[in-house]
Amino acid sequence: MIDDPLVYRRGTNAAIAGLVIQVGLTVATALVGLWTQSPAIQAATWHMLGGLPIWIILALVYAQYDAERRESLAAEKLAAQDAASSVLFGDLSDELQRARQRLSSLLGVGLPAVSFLVAVYLIVAGAALVWRFWRLAAAAGPNVVTTLAPGASPVGLLFVSAAIAFVAFISARWISGYTRVRAWRLLRGGASYLMSCFVLAALVLAGAVVAALLDDTSFFRIVAVAVPCVMMLVGSEILLTGLLEAYRPRRPGEVPRPAFDSRVLGLLTAPESLGQVVGELINYQFGVEVSRSWLYRLLGRAITPLTILGGAVLVALSTLVVVGPDEQGVVMRCGAVRGAARGPGIHIKLPWPIETAATYPVGKVLQIEVSSDPIGRSANQQAILWSSGDDRFDTVGMEYYPTVLDARAEGAGGLAVIAADLVVQYRVRDLLDFLEGSLSPREAITLIAQQEASRYFVSHCLDELLTSGRTEGGVVLEKAIQDRANRLGLGLDVVGVSVTVLKPPGGKVARAFHRQIGAQQERETLIEAGRKEAVTMLAKVAGSVDHSNRINAAILELDALRTTVGDDPAVARRTAILELDIETLLGEARGEAAELIHAARGYRWTKAVGERSARERFAGELLAFEKSPNYYRVRKFLEVLADGLAERRKFIIAGDQGDLPILQMDFSDPTSALDTLLGQ
Repeated sequence: MIDDPLVYRRGTNAAIAGLVIQVGLTVATALVGLWTQSPAIQAATWHMLGGLPIWIILALVYAQYDAERRESLAAEKLAAQDAASSVLFGDLSDELQRARQRLSSLLGVGLPAVSFLVAVYLIVAGAALVWRFWRLAAAAGPNVVTTLAPGASPVGLLFVSAAIAFVAFISARWISGYTRVRAWRLLRGGASYLMSCFVLAALVLAGAVVAALLDDTSFFRIVAVAVPCVMMLVGSEILLTGLLEAYRPRRPGEVPRPAFDSRVLGLLTAPESLGQVVGELINYQFGVEVSRSWLYRLLGRAITPLTILGGAVLVALSTLVVVGPDEQGVVMRCGAVRGAARGPGIHIKLPWPIETAATYPVGKVLQIEVSSDPIGRSANQQAILWSSGDDRFDTVGMEYYPTVLDARAEGAGGLAVIAADLVVQYRVRDLLDFLEGSLSPREAITLIAQQEASRYFVSHCLDELLTSGRTEGGVVLEKAIQDRANRLGLGLDVVGVSVTVLKPPGGKVARAFHRQIGAQQERETLIEAGRKEAVTMLAKVAGSVDHSNRINAAILELDALRTTVGDDPAVARRTAILELDIETLLGEARGEAAELIHAARGYRWTKAVGERSARERFAGELLAFEKSPNYYRVRKFLEVLADGLAERRKFIIAGDQGDLPILQMDFSDPTSALDTLLGQ
């Protein structure tokens, strides 16, 4: 412990100055939050408010250090005097003891209590702010946190937030300079908390810069969540450090390092400590004291000018723009294109980040692929087969599966899903139109290609697309995509469009296509077989198909006339003419019909002539019967007997002399008369 009380008095003054700065930053941020009505800035106010207990306890600790040193010096001075004076002023030892007890209580209890209080405050406040943000976003939409108050100017907010960030950073660095003295190291905790305030002010400053330059307050949406997250991270580090410090053994008389002294933020408040860590790491890796060598020290002394020189060189190089032979470049300031397109060569611009440059290959033919399977075939290089692919077919996540007319479907409006791959080749015609026509020209041309291809596919049937329409579609799509690009002002020329793949999706869908095609082929086969059979039958029946069609048409017309109600002479004449025509056509037929007709006619004449001859024969028989009935009867009997016994065996059995012979015939069996003889 240092005996000079002025050292601790200066520490007390530094702590009070830090408290005043912390109060000023909190009040200024609160006023800005009320002015802008921004949840992000209001959250930063709550974080800055958490630094007040830290500076209060630091001021109390250093004030108690000052009081303890003054009491200690007074006690030592009295101890050097005589005994009488020592007895007269003996109560000074009791006052010194109480001062030391108060100091010990502040160091042993006050610092951990404040650390725990600040940690819990930051964690609870950060969680509450995040919950409040999500509640506002769910109730009124996320744009609520991105809108500044109507009277809030983004430019004014930029300067105010820059001033707050500057004060926080300078104050943190100024107070961190005190920590080089051993007696003032406790101030490092307050300096690190001021540095966390600078980090939050820098986030607000970034949002103000974006709002002022791009007229877009959406970055405050991120800041409104980032500020509470930083609060919770700082609070979690303080709480974890406090728990670890509680179980760490200490040497007698050691001043504990408070938990609110952030180890992470300490790298910003005292960056030389980072250099010491790097130096120690190098020494450990090489096994020697590299950090004490003349080269390391020389580089340490020259690091600042070398860094400045390197930064200057980088800034100077950022003023040059090199455009290749087949390229054109543009210069952008704050995202807006400045001037005309730059041709091949070296051009000068303002240094980064004021102006940036971008080059584009306008002389090359660029290509995009609109594919239903952008990864699968390129990954395994399999053949393009309809049956390949996964059985899963989910419309969510499909790259490009258009629909087409399916003439094979039932009804007039049938649709089918296909997998298509298109290759669109284009070239940049006007670079400025290409950049200003769309935020993402490549995605724009991809969407146009998908839309025009879908429109073309859905207007053609599947059979046509799988045959001639596939090759003709490239020309049609090239013109359609070019017209759309011209209307949108994309500044590009479509060089060519080709449909490389057109097939049903793989798996179950492809197999369903196979089954449908197989059924269609089977149907066509049956139809063709029926037509063949019809032609064969008609040719066989009527000699030719045309002749049979003429006969069929005449018969149908005749049937229609015969069903007509009424006695119309014209209908009767037409009926007679048709009957005659049908008769003539049937007579002219050279097939089975003509053969049957001729056979029927021959049978008719044979029947007619035979019946006539039978009638005339009967008339002659009747005349013979009338002239001689007995003769006719005996003659017919004998004719019948002769006809009936022509194939029968006959037996004549002789009797006694003078008897007439007996004629025995067997009518049951023409080949044997044994039964008859046995029966007799």
